[in-house]
Amino acid sequence: DFHELTPGGESDNIAPDPNDPDIIYGGRVTRLELHSGQVKSVDPTLAFPADYRRTWTLPLIFGKSGKILYFANQRIFATRNGGDHWTPVSPDLTRPDPGVPRSLDAPAAADTNDGQSRKGVVYAIGPSPLSDRDVWAGTDDGLVWRTKDGGATWRDVTPAGLPAWSKIGVVEPSHFDPQVAYIAVDRHRLDDFAPYIWRTRDGGGTWTAIVVGLADGGTLNTVNVVREDPQYRGLLYAGTERGVFVSFNDGLQWTPLKNGLPTTSVRDITVHGDDLVIATHGRGFYILDDIASLREWALDPTPGTRLLAPAPAVRARPDQFTGTPMPKDEPMASNPPPGAAIDYNLAADAQHDVRISILDQAGVEVRAYSSAAGPALAPIMLAIAPEWPVPPPKLSAKAGAHRFFWNLQYALPPALSDNPFANGVWAPPGSYSVVLNVDGATYRRSLTVLPDPRVKASPRDYRREALMAQQIEAMRVQLKTAAHEIAQARVQQATLPEPRRTAFNNRLSLLDDPQSSNAIGRQEERLTALQAAVDNADGAPSTDAEAGFSLAAKSALATLSAWTILKKQMAAATQ
Repeated sequence: DFHELTPGGESDNIAPDPNDPDIIYGGRVTRLELHSGQVKSVDPTLAFPADYRRTWTLPLIFGKSGKILYFANQRIFATRNGGDHWTPVSPDLTRPDPGVPRSLDAPAAADTNDGQSRKGVVYAIGPSPLSDRDVWAGTDDGLVWRTKDGGATWRDVTPAGLPAWSKIGVVEPSHFDPQVAYIAVDRHRLDDFAPYIWRTRDGGGTWTAIVVGLADGGTLNTVNVVREDPQYRGLLYAGTERGVFVSFNDGLQWTPLKNGLPTTSVRDITVHGDDLVIATHGRGFYILDDIASLREWALDPTPGTRLLAPAPAVRARPDQFTGTPMPKDEPMASNPPPGAAIDYNLAADAQHDVRISILDQAGVEVRAYSSAAGPALAPIMLAIAPEWPVPPPKLSAKAGAHRFFWNLQYALPPALSDNPFANGVWAPPGSYSVVLNVDGATYRRSLTVLPDPRVKASPRDYRREALMAQQIEAMRVQLKTAAHEIAQARVQQATLPEPRRTAFNNRLSLLDDPQSSNAIGRQEERLTALQAAVDNADGAPSTDAEAGFSLAAKSALATLSAWTILKKQMAAATQ
């Protein structure tokens, strides 16, 4: 599902410097140094005074190596030193005379007579991901150009029959073949709101329209942007006036990507790692997390029930405390669920419960989820407001594609909590298996859990943390079980004759008296706090935590041993 990243607002052109994360370029053209907060004008036209045309947004983009920054008005400029000096690398690439749009009435057409025949700008720059010297460009008056020598010469590669006043919104050179490129064209100024995307496979010699599915049902749907997935050839994304579309076959057929995204104008798209990021007109940014499943569909579009390969999951902990939850009527964007995204597809509604299991490297099940109805939340039984607990996830058994999140925590032993929302210890980074069971069929995939890259901890530190947390949890289970047995024993010993009943009662009080520092309940509370200290942050247990566990373990084992002896004696007394 898409989730919103920012509040509303139109997304302008911003170019982060790939060689210096503390510098960004934007605006008209300005350089912002984040460490000082100073903004400096590095306008390419400072050394080349002339009459330059502008539009609302002009292109600003880095080339393949990240060493060349391009900017354009009616011509293209390039800088290799952060804007200190720009070099023109093209002539005026716009039409000498685009004429008057046929969509204008007579008064509006007369209004365009400003004495200048040229009116357009270079609206799109497309540096090839394969070569710094290979650059494509598109104008807002319907021309497409290409240079293969860094701007020394330019060749007109406009698709045949493309009329003036057709805005080339994006030129997207392929990441895999220098002869392949895609263009998105907006012709609303001609009162033409149909979708237009063209693909070339011969360097711009010929172009093929690839728009099937973008206007199904006769819906007018102008295309603003087309992007190619940088990892999978033939996987394309398109941003239109009505949302985002995906093609798994190099544009032969388009399918909408709707989940979580309102009907809105999508102006730009980028693929960042395994995430699809879109910029909208007026609604801000949205992210479609983890597109590994889309990439797998592109490689193998075979229909049917399947468990898709999950992308590596980063063990990034959510904030421990973010304040009181916002009121329900407060508008705010939601964060994506933490953990590992697990995608599966069902060819038909499942006849029985769908089940997903997470296995560790030894094949031991550490967490399991089902489509069966889980425990219901009874707000009256909660000690806190119902806005705080996170309901346990539930699998879908309906036909279609589904995404499910494992929060990277093991199951909590039932003895430790009546709260159905509680989690166990954190899963250490490493290799896991995901197993999907549907109507007797089993599907298995590997999952890698990665450490948080912001945390300085070794694999050994994570192993020590996980081992101690599990040991503490196991000891807490023993204490909780013993406490439950003692409560039952108090009921049973009431039937014993005196003075044996009083003697047993006194010995039970030594084990469960809340005032006793060695009582089972007090010991379990101390271990709970110790487990939180060990498992609530990444890294090896502290020296004090190790010493505390050694002492707590000795005390707990002594208490459990005393209860074992007393339990046997009470059993013998009742026979």
